[in-house]
Amino acid sequence: MTVWRKSLLGIVGALSLAAAGTLTVGANAGGNQFVEFDSMTSVTGSAVGAVNDRGIKGGGLPWVITSAHGWVHADGHVDVNVKGLIIVVPPVNGKNPVPFFKATVSCITPNGVKNVSTGNFEASSTGDAEINDTVALPSQCADPIVFVAAPSGQWFAESNPDD
Repeated sequence: MTVWRKSLLGIVGALSLAAAGTLTVGANAGGNQFVEFDSMTSVTGSAVGAVNDRGIKGGGLPWVITSAHGWVHADGHVDVNVKGLIIVVPPVNGKNPVPFFKATVSCITPNGVKNVSTGNFEASSTGDAEINDTVALPSQCADPIVFVAAPSGQWFAESNPDD
């Protein structure tokens, strides 16, 4: 009986740990970030004007970005802060020519890529913008990427995964 009791105690303990882990994951998923980033990469090189693997066309000229950070919550709340997203080549030379930016959240779903976008938010001529909106995320969203884009959909910067 002692072996049986120890086995039962071990099984109950293992099930308790598994249940506690499940509760923790469930608690973290509700309303918290499922993607967060502290930097973005601007569209440059061969990405300029090309359609990427998420089906989004890159901006028509190379861009640079000073800084960006943001997150997307599991409920679809998107918050992106962009500083210095500008074009540095002629004829623009150090300005943002686009009056509005939006954020596009790109997800891999069982049915392929799904892109959902925020509304348009004012962007300064120096390339600063605060995007704060809610989108309808697909029920399954793997490998999310956040893009800062023009109202027409062309992307200028994409989120870098945090380590």
